[in-house]
Amino acid sequence: MSEMIDRVGGGGNKFHPHTLADSQRILGPQALVLRDAARTLDEELRAGHVVFEVKLLPNYLANSYFPERLVKLLGLTALGSRPATGDLVQRSKTEFDVPTKSLIVAGDNDSLEQLTHILSGGVLNRREKGAAEDLRRFSDIHLPRVTEVVKGLAGDVTELAAEREAFEAVLHPDPDTPGMSRRPLPDEIFGKFERYIRTLGGEVVSDRRDAVGGLTFVPVLLPPGKLKEAAAFNPLRSIRKMPRIRPVPATPLRSAPGVSKPPPPPAAADAPEVLIFDAGVDANGDFFAGSVSQIDLTDKPPFPGCIEHGSAVTGAILYGNVEAGSRLQSPQVRATHYRCIPGQDTDGVELYWLLDQVQKQVADSDAMIVNLSLGPEVPVDDGEPHRWTAVLDALAYERDILFVVAAGNNGEEVGEGANRVQVPADMANGLSVGACDRPHPEMMWSRSSYSAIGPGRPGATVQPAVLAYGGDTDRPFARLMGDGRLSYEWGTSYAAPLAAHGLAKLSTQLGDRSSASALRAFAIHFAEPHADADHTLESGYGRLPADFSDALLCSDRQVTVLYQASIEREQILGFTLPVPAGVDRGKVKVKWTLAYSSPTDPTEAVEYTESGLEFTLRPHSEVYSFRDPENPRRVVKVNIQEEAERVAALLEEGWKMSQQPSTRSQKVGPKASESSRRRGGKWETVMQGQDCLMARSLHLPRLDIEFLTREGGVLTRDSPPVDFSLVVTVESLSGLPVYDLAKVDFPVLSELPVPVPVRLRT
Repeated sequence: MSEMIDRVGGGGNKFHPHTLADSQRILGPQALVLRDAARTLDEELRAGHVVFEVKLLPNYLANSYFPERLVKLLGLTALGSRPATGDLVQRSKTEFDVPTKSLIVAGDNDSLEQLTHILSGGVLNRREKGAAEDLRRFSDIHLPRVTEVVKGLAGDVTELAAEREAFEAVLHPDPDTPGMSRRPLPDEIFGKFERYIRTLGGEVVSDRRDAVGGLTFVPVLLPPGKLKEAAAFNPLRSIRKMPRIRPVPATPLRSAPGVSKPPPPPAAADAPEVLIFDAGVDANGDFFAGSVSQIDLTDKPPFPGCIEHGSAVTGAILYGNVEAGSRLQSPQVRATHYRCIPGQDTDGVELYWLLDQVQKQVADSDAMIVNLSLGPEVPVDDGEPHRWTAVLDALAYERDILFVVAAGNNGEEVGEGANRVQVPADMANGLSVGACDRPHPEMMWSRSSYSAIGPGRPGATVQPAVLAYGGDTDRPFARLMGDGRLSYEWGTSYAAPLAAHGLAKLSTQLGDRSSASALRAFAIHFAEPHADADHTLESGYGRLPADFSDALLCSDRQVTVLYQASIEREQILGFTLPVPAGVDRGKVKVKWTLAYSSPTDPTEAVEYTESGLEFTLRPHSEVYSFRDPENPRRVVKVNIQEEAERVAALLEEGWKMSQQPSTRSQKVGPKASESSRRRGGKWETVMQGQDCLMARSLHLPRLDIEFLTREGGVLTRDSPPVDFSLVVTVESLSGLPVYDLAKVDFPVLSELPVPVPVRLRT
């Protein structure tokens, strides 16, 4: 049900808010300050090239505006980007504090001298004039500021600790390699960093040094009051206090008698496997034996509450949401539980060891779903992708793995950004799960107050993606122990495995169509939106169903289709939507969800995802747009089959007919901001659209999907194809038999092997 679509050209003249003279007046003095500061910078605090930042005007966010001529002429190194704000100047109005980005680049002393010359107002040669045109896109040039390098500390950047404290340093790629190679920092420059930190009385924990996507992550121990001085090292991108692992609840818990005995038979050997990284489990308990295997990654004894927490996570994955006195069915899921808490705790770098364990075990497994109810106790930072996020996003993309991640229990924290989703729930290629106060299908649900909120980072701004039941103080979550006892707590730690439970069962229902992108698309497509559309930041796409069997059994008046395809760079694929010809009256609701995994670039905080898909809805295959030659803003839509005489008249008058059927504009994402609408949302790894149209306005409707790629802020061409999953539901609001009509009109469609759900009464 797809076809190749020809590309359509378009676009008008670009409005430029600054002339070259404006840029020379604004940026010229800044370039002089930058040149002089670079000349006086201590050699032990810099590479051969000096790192500096240039802020783009918000008018130039598109990748096609990357200043390639300037970079080549000056021999600059492009090192990444970070978010910023600026004024969006348009012909008729100006918007203030609009999101934009600062490009992080590096140049030597000669580069900065030539930059000052171009901005001096003197005579320029042809190549310098081309570079000067690029400079019109900037509003600011400066060395990195301490407030941009030091993360997570408000006000005065000093430390109050009485002894050395652990920080995480992130160093730029090699500044001395011109272009966009993104090679990790070489030993020579890294050695400078080590020596400099030692002069401050600190230590770089070099044996934990790790390069991810060109960035170098390394723990650093600093004495009190030395953080600001450490930030003076020019190739340092950021430094933040080393976070700890989210704590495991250790308080006494309310308990209940438990579930009914005897325990059910264990899961079948061919049941889907879910990997769990947590605090341990009683794998020999009657309700876990045969369904759970535990692998100890740590030799330390468990802390109070560890086994209870790990067992609760495991029980939710095996059995879902349970109630006291209930009789449990045989699990349809198997679990491998890696006990990794408490882990190594040497000088505050436990998180490095833990991530290494996750990375190794996942890479050695064939499992498709991984549950993470743990992680760093640090909320998402728009300016700096965390090492956990970057590593796991790469792993998810390379191995087609779905990480189901607890969003965090910091939703009631105060302070700017303190209540946002915690790392790695900001993954672009994962599924972050927050907690709600009522289980599906009960009505009048809301986000649990402790559950972290969005937005997420670019590439996954709708975070948490979904909610699942996690309980609250009034109605806590029933945590199953291996012996069948129940204890009560609440948290996103339990919402995430509840989601993983449903998705693992769905993977069986989808059969050989199951993939990480298909599971993510189904989860978001069938999530129940909150009744208040303004709750997107809190609730994401909505609450997950407890089971997908009902969702997969279409009613008579609707049909849901799963499309799976691979698309090449710059290719446009058109997908026919399953609207049968017999649906000819009343209104038709069409909803679609698209999901894919993308390679990511942690150096590009603003442009983190490197692959992008963009969709266009064309409702009627015979309705085309015609543009007035004398007034290009005047456009009429005409059915070329039913109004052939009018078409002929318009063409004779010089009206220009569109190359493809007319489009219907769509908002991208819930409550899309102005800047995200201008970017088109094409770089989000999950996109959703919905429309309600009159049946007469639909005829072989089509959803066109285009694939673009970028690297280092520049659009690229030679890129591998991307696989994606698209879920579409068509529903007749007039009650017409869409399902049966679609089976006749689209015989290529085949029904999924959906098992009939068995419901036991006790």
